[in-house]
Amino acid sequence: MSAIGDRVSPEIHALNPYQPGKPIEELQRELGLPRVVKLASNEYPEGPFPEVLEALSREMAILNRYPDPTWFELGTAMASHQGLKREELLFGNGANEILELLLHVFTEPKDEVVYANPSFPIYRLLTQSHRAQGVPVPLDENHVHDLEAMAAAITSRTRLVFVCNPNNPTGTYVTAEAMAAFMAKVPADVVVVLDEAYFEFVTAKDFPSYHTLRKTYPNLVCLRSMSKAYSLAGLRVGYAMGSVEVIQLLQRVRQPFNVNRLAQVAAVAALAQRERTAERRVVTRRRVDHLGEKLVELGCKVVPSQTNFLLVFAPERSLGLFDRLLREGVIVRPMHHFGLDEGSFRVNVGTEDENEFFLNALSRVLAVSDTV
Repeated sequence: MSAIGDRVSPEIHALNPYQPGKPIEELQRELGLPRVVKLASNEYPEGPFPEVLEALSREMAILNRYPDPTWFELGTAMASHQGLKREELLFGNGANEILELLLHVFTEPKDEVVYANPSFPIYRLLTQSHRAQGVPVPLDENHVHDLEAMAAAITSRTRLVFVCNPNNPTGTYVTAEAMAAFMAKVPADVVVVLDEAYFEFVTAKDFPSYHTLRKTYPNLVCLRSMSKAYSLAGLRVGYAMGSVEVIQLLQRVRQPFNVNRLAQVAAVAALAQRERTAERRVVTRRRVDHLGEKLVELGCKVVPSQTNFLLVFAPERSLGLFDRLLREGVIVRPMHHFGLDEGSFRVNVGTEDENEFFLNALSRVLAVSDTV
């Protein structure tokens, strides 16, 4: 190790960087395939609403100007959308930036951060990079957050608790009753982060309401994303809802101009399309159910999901399954990096044509497995 490397903490040296899903362009370069279907990153398969594209087109002429550092128009639109004050909102370059701000503000080295396992891997990576101590709590037998065990894991050193709801990568959720019981056990000086990146896809009637819980628990922060149902993954817009005190603390450490000009105008235009966003929820639910049924017919085990993706356990427990799928032009997300079986994978729904392309490819791959 060099002299420079000797100055870096063991926590940073031990980090394994986050590995995003393989890009379509990369697979096409590698294999020369005419068509590639990517169902690995939980993106919405259709592009932004036409009104969003129109707003972006108008904004292109003034990209020589910095974006609004206070996100005034976006904050006003979101406050109206959520029934909150602008002071109870904070926007970020994706929700990931806000996750990092939370670690920056509320933890010091050796403080504890509680989260489920498996869950969004960024929780672990950020905790480690901030030299805090991660406390992973296994999911229950139904792949759901074990909130009783998470509450029991909280100590005097705990500063943050992450609850990914619905959970990535399982698609499962905790109920309103379970969340309320959990919050009643959490000390008032521990910040609970309710990560609802997939909220717009939820159809469960007993899903928790942040707006109800916040009235009793000012230590609750809710994160949401405009990358999924709003088709803005390429622009990176996330936001936090929280008490004025918590938001002001996060404001102290966030970078100026953290949400770019195009992202802000696109988000404002997208928020105005409430009815069409609700339609996307219905369409996604139909596609998820159909895809799940077909996967079961192919011999797979599928975990019930409240998101736009499914956690799948294939009958073949081998990483070779995914290499063969890649050669068929299909990208899904293997889950062995999350500590699950080698034959497990996460697949988000695409268009109906993309879903059919994937199912046909998987059928051919599994048929080969049966004959080997």
